[in-house]
Amino acid sequence: MFVSADDATVVSGARGAAGWRKSEQVQRMALQQRFPMISLMEASAGRIQDQMGSRKWAGLNFDPHTTGFGPVVDLSGVIPQVTAAMGNSVGGAAFIAMLSDFVPMVKPTSFMAVAGPPVVLGAVGETASREELGSSQLHCALTGQADYEAEDDTDCLRVMREYLSYFPSSCYELPPRRPTEDSPDRSCDELLDIVPTNLRKPYDIYAVIRSIVDEGRYLTVKRDYGQGIATCLARLNGHVVGIIGSQPLHMAGVLDDTATYKIIHFMELCDAFHIPLLFLVDCPGFMIGKEWERRSMLKWVARALHAHRRVTVPKLTVVLRKAYGLAYWILGGKAMLPDAIVAWPTASLSLMAPEPAVNVIYEQEIKAAADPEAERARYVELFAQEYAPEGAAEEFTIDDIIDPRQTRAFLCRMLELVLTSRTYRVGFKHPIYP
Repeated sequence: MFVSADDATVVSGARGAAGWRKSEQVQRMALQQRFPMISLMEASAGRIQDQMGSRKWAGLNFDPHTTGFGPVVDLSGVIPQVTAAMGNSVGGAAFIAMLSDFVPMVKPTSFMAVAGPPVVLGAVGETASREELGSSQLHCALTGQADYEAEDDTDCLRVMREYLSYFPSSCYELPPRRPTEDSPDRSCDELLDIVPTNLRKPYDIYAVIRSIVDEGRYLTVKRDYGQGIATCLARLNGHVVGIIGSQPLHMAGVLDDTATYKIIHFMELCDAFHIPLLFLVDCPGFMIGKEWERRSMLKWVARALHAHRRVTVPKLTVVLRKAYGLAYWILGGKAMLPDAIVAWPTASLSLMAPEPAVNVIYEQEIKAAADPEAERARYVELFAQEYAPEGAAEEFTIDDIIDPRQTRAFLCRMLELVLTSRTYRVGFKHPIYP
């Protein structure tokens, strides 16, 4: 791999023209040699005195091959890029992070923003603290512009190594398979206790993931952002997989704009580096209402459909419980052409949940009933019976109904079958858009 690191003891890490050329030379070497690019950021933007004035900014310092973040953009989707914001990361340093695939931040020391407090005060007259502009908590939980909040520098370096262990050196290779002593036929008996049969009771999707994957090990990406969805890197029988799972602990697993963006970005990341996708579905649908229309839910749903249909890596889908509406499609439903799709006996599949469906279809009958609430409950119960997975199996919109305890065994066998039977050409597919 290739590494670029800022030195905060020299002019607070501010990069001059020569410093930018030096770092961009390393980026070009990484692209030519097809090895991952690591950037350790602790830089207070560009060295202003080196770039002020029209001659310096737009003339003498301009090199079309090294200027304007061109090399970082060229690397996208070709080699893995990891940028750690370990200290101040302002201006150019922050933009390099945004153009990278994986961005860890260190909780006590990191700061990442377009501009720091002095520039913000001078430019727009706003007084803002470092925490308000670019703390690790802000970017990991609120903006989604960072992927992992490290406890300290050691933890940050550890997670970078772990992240890269799931990836090939470039898009011209397949992800590395590792031997495991965890039997592919292991029964996951604990799943019967983890996931309630009552669709209204929540559970932790990470417990499901831990039960299924090799040695219970996985790496979460953007865990605190878009919490209705879990995105993880893990292995099944040694093969790397990217897992996208509904998280019922957060708003019953409903998809909002942040969760939908999270799905899009993770699918594009895995597809670019040939990592198969596993969808674990328990989703009642998308968020609706005034706030969510103003947050462009229509656009995010459309983007997710586009992204999913472009994915060419193997896709496996397991419907655990709720699978309603377009959200189900985005989470690997039949319309997205997964290589295999199965359901647990607890699965419930339909256009929408029974409660809103009953309110629309039987509105007049419910109003006219002597006991409207009892009448509504009766219709809901009748509707719910039609949602059982047997109907989907009869119509062949799912491939099978499986015992939850056999989930790992099924996934390991099916993934092995797909990977060995499909002719798969490695190479560049697409960049990974911020």
